[in-house]
Amino acid sequence: MTGQYQGVQSRILQLNSRAFFMPCASHKLNLLLRDIAKSSVKAMTFFGTIERIYTIFSASTSRWAILNKHCHIMTVKKWSETRWESRLESVKAIRYQMPEILNAFEEISNTSSDSLIRSECKSLENEIGSYEFILSIIIWYDILVEVNTISKSLQSPNMDLDISASMLNGLLSFLNDYRNTGFKSAKTTAKDLAKAIGVSADFKKIRIRTKKKMFSYETQDEPSKNEETIFYQDYFLTIVDQAIVSMNMRFSQLESFNNNFGFLYRISKIKFMEKEELRKCCHDLQNGLTDGELKDIDGYELYEELLIFCTIISEETTAFQALSVLKKCCGSFPNISIVLRIILSIPVTSAGPERSFSKLKIIKNYLRSTLSQCKLTSLATLSIEQQITDSLDFSELIAIFAAAKARKKQF
Repeated sequence: MTGQYQGVQSRILQLNSRAFFMPCASHKLNLLLRDIAKSSVKAMTFFGTIERIYTIFSASTSRWAILNKHCHIMTVKKWSETRWESRLESVKAIRYQMPEILNAFEEISNTSSDSLIRSECKSLENEIGSYEFILSIIIWYDILVEVNTISKSLQSPNMDLDISASMLNGLLSFLNDYRNTGFKSAKTTAKDLAKAIGVSADFKKIRIRTKKKMFSYETQDEPSKNEETIFYQDYFLTIVDQAIVSMNMRFSQLESFNNNFGFLYRISKIKFMEKEELRKCCHDLQNGLTDGELKDIDGYELYEELLIFCTIISEETTAFQALSVLKKCCGSFPNISIVLRIILSIPVTSAGPERSFSKLKIIKNYLRSTLSQCKLTSLATLSIEQQITDSLDFSELIAIFAAAKARKKQF
């Protein structure tokens, strides 16, 4: 889809260079988190441990019953590679129930007759009870909960470029602030949690690897670092810096839209802009919507229309509300109407169509391999339009279906 040379983006731009490419913002956030998780070996090991915790409980009904006996609020969850909200749920279940999960592992290791299960439970108990794991789960929960909040908001059908750009800028500001102050606050929370489960707030000692020196080597070795500094530099800063870099790289297209159309998000505020600045914005927008001799708007006419239109609307008028007002003006502001329709037609996210493909994958599984196209379309429609489906009276529909399919006829 996003290929610059052979993808759908390049093919559409060959037909119309004025077309705008807008990637799905929610999908970009998932890719951002994937970049973070793969930027550090410790981060990959961390999510591997989360997966092992779920696997050992879910593989046996007796072990799952022991987990439910100790954990009364949430159960451990399995995370998905594509849906990062599932990783938040899996981290959250351990973040707020760590003492209970440790007690469950202790009971399984004491009562199980399988030596492999005992060994695995002891290994996970030692891994979860380490201060590094506690600090890691605090850091990851702080990052995931903020990203998930923005992701859910971006999936709203009423989301527009103005609000989405503001929310993503807020997320970027959070990451920059978290880089400076997050480690200190996470350590404070981790120490309290470690104290509650009886774990010392100390980092595991790391064996210093000595390098072989050649006979002509006269430079001194690098100064040794303590374990906390190594964790801070090689783990915390690595994942946060990767998040900031991925934010700037993956949302550069949205930033360009914001630069071109940003002055039109709140048209009423144009009256407070300098006329030279407004004229320049209109001229730049004209250049962006021009292809050779073809252009969508005239920059000077747009400038003249905005000077009048911004005085007849209220200060809190949004782009959608302004377009509704323009429909009553009988075509008096054609350039503003074109620009606002372009803004409102640029999708922030394509979560709705992606859900449709996900539903098809769930419906037509290996048990329904011979499902006809008609039935598949009907089941997919019922699943996608869940709100409409829930409002239907199934008893009446069943009666109508039974009457239509009845084999016996009344003569």
